[in-house]
Amino acid sequence: MTRTIATLAMALTLGLAGCAGQRTIYLALSPTSGPTFHTRGAAIAVAHVLMPPTIDRIYLTTATGPNTRAVSRRARWTAPLAGQAQAILARDLARRLPERRVAMPGDPVPRAALLVHVEVTEFMPHPGHVELAADWRGVRAGKAVAAGRVRIAERCGGGAAAEAHAMSVALGRLADRIAARLSR
Repeated sequence: MTRTIATLAMALTLGLAGCAGQRTIYLALSPTSGPTFHTRGAAIAVAHVLMPPTIDRIYLTTATGPNTRAVSRRARWTAPLAGQAQAILARDLARRLPERRVAMPGDPVPRAALLVHVEVTEFMPHPGHVELAADWRGVRAGKAVAAGRVRIAERCGGGAAAEAHAMSVALGRLADRIAARLSR
């Protein structure tokens, strides 16, 4: 009995020591460069980026198969993913449309602004790449004036930092497509 308790205590100690050695990695999306579109027009605001709760988690979610997902135990977002995506998409659009005012989240939005609404259906790493699938629409005065559906695959290396970078690049590619459509 004493030997069993000692063995369990040793196993528990070794298990906890193994977990203590794994540091949490904090991830953030970042703006990316892209093409510049010279066009004037109404101010733009990214009204919202909607994501399903299976993606918008505090820990990085990765697709491991067609019907399976893994939620990391040590790679976590610095802020909710949908909020980060909204802020980074606004910054990416501001870089791509320098002659138009792009309101950042929290800024006052001019009454005549074009509001960009994004509904993400997929935005996560898969083995070897990141996928972003989303529908977006630009609305002014309650009327849709532009819309699009995108599916973007961005190659990435292994590791959470590389995956977060590839997610940023995919979001930048979404900004490229929105900016191109809004500049027509």
